[in-house]
Amino acid sequence: MHPRLHLRALSLLTSAALLVAAAPAHALVPTPGSPSSGDSVIGARGNGGYDVRHYDIDLRWRAESRTIAARTTVRSVATQDLSSFNLELQGLQVRGITVDGVKATWSRDGFELTVKPTVPITEGSRFNTVVSYGGTPAPYRHAQLGRTGWIRTKDGATALSEPFGSETWFPVNNTIRDKATYTISVDVPNRLKAASNGKLVRREVGERRTVWHWHENRPMAPYLPTVSIGRYRMYRTATAAGIPLVTFVDASLGKEGRSRRELARIVDFMQRRFGKYPMATSGMIIDRMNIDYALETQSRPVMPGIAPGYLIAHEIAHQWFGNSVTPSDWKDIWLNEGFATYAEWLYDAWRYDRPRTPHRQFRFLYRIYGPKAGFWDTPPGNPKTVAKLFATPVYDRGAMTLHALRERVGDKAFFTILRRWAAQNRHGTVSTLDFIRLAERISGKQLDRLFRVWLYVPEKPSGY
Repeated sequence: MHPRLHLRALSLLTSAALLVAAAPAHALVPTPGSPSSGDSVIGARGNGGYDVRHYDIDLRWRAESRTIAARTTVRSVATQDLSSFNLELQGLQVRGITVDGVKATWSRDGFELTVKPTVPITEGSRFNTVVSYGGTPAPYRHAQLGRTGWIRTKDGATALSEPFGSETWFPVNNTIRDKATYTISVDVPNRLKAASNGKLVRREVGERRTVWHWHENRPMAPYLPTVSIGRYRMYRTATAAGIPLVTFVDASLGKEGRSRRELARIVDFMQRRFGKYPMATSGMIIDRMNIDYALETQSRPVMPGIAPGYLIAHEIAHQWFGNSVTPSDWKDIWLNEGFATYAEWLYDAWRYDRPRTPHRQFRFLYRIYGPKAGFWDTPPGNPKTVAKLFATPVYDRGAMTLHALRERVGDKAFFTILRRWAAQNRHGTVSTLDFIRLAERISGKQLDRLFRVWLYVPEKPSGY
């Protein structure tokens, strides 16, 4: 090669190397995050493109007008390059949104709130979205599920968020699989109290108003947060095993000492059966509400009036099965409701000294529902529609599935499966297939047929 040509070639190679070195390591091609979670039952809710790590909800309740003024900070990590992303929020008026302190543009279409940051967000980066909003919260009404979300009471309000009512009171990535920690601060008149999830960190008592600061440091699915405002008596106690209990009882219902004592027994019993209690605290919110269901709001279930033991047992069992170990898709809701129903049967057997109660419950249900009964038409492992998410078979046939498993593998293996399930998946998300694999691994038995006929075939299992 000619010396001059050689020098020229070296110069060109050097320039090219510098250009490559100067190029950004991550080529930014931002696109909108998905406005759907892809859930097989409630796909319209939830969003893609980011993962929420923490919600900081600051809410002021105006008792006279029954309105709120609120600000929610959503701390997230981008899972793609984002030009925009969605949250869910119903009804309330948005007053402004910032992303990392910079004003963002936004638009609304029904419950979908689309946020477009001034600067696109790069994959892997952390970002904070602050939504200021307010107005008059209203419940979400569903033909089969009834009222969920923000529900007025005579002296305040209670938020019951399953399956998607959370969006009636704060902006949320409303998918069951996006669990996060929460800080919830509620500003109310001094005559009222404000209950929520987790630990009561502090109260700021002013001349006329009090701010209640709650912190849930265990990951929580979006259908489990609650705020309950009313004239309550607050009780702080502990179980025999030392688990702190904070319970709120509507002042018109008396002290409800019987329910509170029952709660302490139930928490300790279930800890012995299922392993370490997964939350930092427990308790209840017992309110006067015109609804026909209780709810397993995390760490502090809500009861619509005086709570019988079986109902407390069901909602406390959810702290393991549903709240800590959470399905990643709503079709697997039997992992919540079937397990909690079976826990009722176990507690009933222990509490009233009837050691074969689960067996009797199984035989009773199997006998009263004939082969043509509609009970068998809804497979609990795949209810398919929102209307059937909380149908009776999801609860009772789901619990029967567990008892069929117990009879097949024996008590020792069965309770090992339940404890291992709760421990290995603590604060995570799971599927039915995960449970089947664990049951087969621990028992050493092939169980696919058992689960298929009990969970997925729309007919009465034979041979029982």
